[in-house]
Amino acid sequence: MERRYWEALQQTPVLGALGELAAINGIISEHRTGDPDVHRDLNERFFTAELRTKVAHYETGGSAFAGVFTKIGCLQLMRHLILYGNRLVESAERPVDRLGELMLLANEFIQVDPTFKSASASNLDMVLSFLPVWDVCNPRDLAYTLSRMFTILTEILPSTDKEIQRLVSRVGIDASKIKIDELPLNDFVSVVFGLYGYGRKMTVPNEAVFDLHRVFSRAGFPVDILHNFVKLRALTIAEFAENLGGGKRCTQEKFDDEIRRRSFLTDSLNCFRKYPFLKLDENRVLILDLQFLVELLTSGVYWSIFDSLPINLRETFRELWGRLFERYAVHLLEDFYPRISRILTTGVEYETCQIDALLDFGAEVMVFEIKASLLTEPAKRGINEAEFLKDFNRKFVHNEKGSPKAILQLVASCKAVEDGGIRTATRPTRIYPIFVSDEPAVETFFFNAYSNEIFQKNLPGGSRIQPITVMSINELEEILPYVSENAFSWAELLQSRFNGVGVRPFSVHQTIYDLSRSKGLQPHRNQAMRNGFDKVWAIISSRYKSPVVE
Repeated sequence: MERRYWEALQQTPVLGALGELAAINGIISEHRTGDPDVHRDLNERFFTAELRTKVAHYETGGSAFAGVFTKIGCLQLMRHLILYGNRLVESAERPVDRLGELMLLANEFIQVDPTFKSASASNLDMVLSFLPVWDVCNPRDLAYTLSRMFTILTEILPSTDKEIQRLVSRVGIDASKIKIDELPLNDFVSVVFGLYGYGRKMTVPNEAVFDLHRVFSRAGFPVDILHNFVKLRALTIAEFAENLGGGKRCTQEKFDDEIRRRSFLTDSLNCFRKYPFLKLDENRVLILDLQFLVELLTSGVYWSIFDSLPINLRETFRELWGRLFERYAVHLLEDFYPRISRILTTGVEYETCQIDALLDFGAEVMVFEIKASLLTEPAKRGINEAEFLKDFNRKFVHNEKGSPKAILQLVASCKAVEDGGIRTATRPTRIYPIFVSDEPAVETFFFNAYSNEIFQKNLPGGSRIQPITVMSINELEEILPYVSENAFSWAELLQSRFNGVGVRPFSVHQTIYDLSRSKGLQPHRNQAMRNGFDKVWAIISSRYKSPVVE
């Protein structure tokens, strides 16, 4: 199979195939990857009749369907075409309507197969098997993430919070003159969002390409801003080959070694994240991945600022970002539970510790620990238990000095509530620990179940403290309109996640979806987030004189 894959790469027109893969990535973005009609259309377009028949007869369980085209598969195939493809093959010599065969071959070598047996797999085993691709295959809600990032940078960063001011002074950031990729924040947001709007319509390769001088010409958007942005976020095919290949000759032996190691996720994913564009010539640019373009507006903002700082200031910036994230989440809770309600208490001091936020409903109390801690790429992508546990424990259990982090902090906080060390309206019958993180991978299957194993080991028997709930900041933003409008209560949501012996393997997002379906609820959107997005949209729309169209 390896030999057939190599031969197919040599026979495929590189630029033509890259254009098709970029268009496919656009088609299956924004949750369309789960649409069976989308995949049937792709199979019809890119498979020979013989392969279509084989795929159609592939048996799946339940309502699942056989999907061949995935974001990870497309990106890995892009890498292999750039490094090992024959750029001398002309498009007319071998049409790309056989791209489906290449996709099937590429999918065979994406990641290392788990070594455990499914029948005896632990929660940790299952986390490791799903973790490497979770955040890539489950994109964030753009309206929420963009609103959040803009609020953090324009409202919380310039705030009068003394700790934020202290850290801002140490880092040397001017909160009124934030620049991302050497562009003022408003310019950066406007150009990325404009290209995202353009990219959403791409279904064929020609639509994935834009001309720097023409793409926004009708809208009057400044070309120099677009040029400056693309200069930092686009590479030529030769530059991609240099970055992806580490400057080494791309021989068949090197290809064989890579296929054996299945190292794409750890070696190359971040290259496409950092550079989501391929520069075809001085004016034409190909959008390789629409989701990674969008990420420049969210997590990319953090990394852009981080990478722009001297190495000696980066750890201080991490600390600053942690404080900003905590204040953002607390402000979000305050939007839904104002002081007059007397339900929310923040910054609760006890002994030498502090609870970030506490919701007191009398019989039920929700205790929040809020942390901005991203897992490292090796921990997340490598299916390596030792690497994952080292980083998981350091970020979420205890640091190198043994000081408690999120999970152990929640153990102590919940005990303080249970023992009466922290005053509540009445003696609660149930105490719910909640850890809120900005790491998207906490939504991974079994992540909650594994985290609860650690949590339970540190609890006394007979406690009124419930299993821990780990949620992403996206999920907190998603929950609030439901609970504030009494569509369901916090206790109902959290209790439905437990199965008598621990925590179910699914995410909080899945629980919201299941509860909504069982109750026949319409989707509830977060109005506070909508208001934040409206502010950003006003800035974006002011830069364009007409709709973002070519």
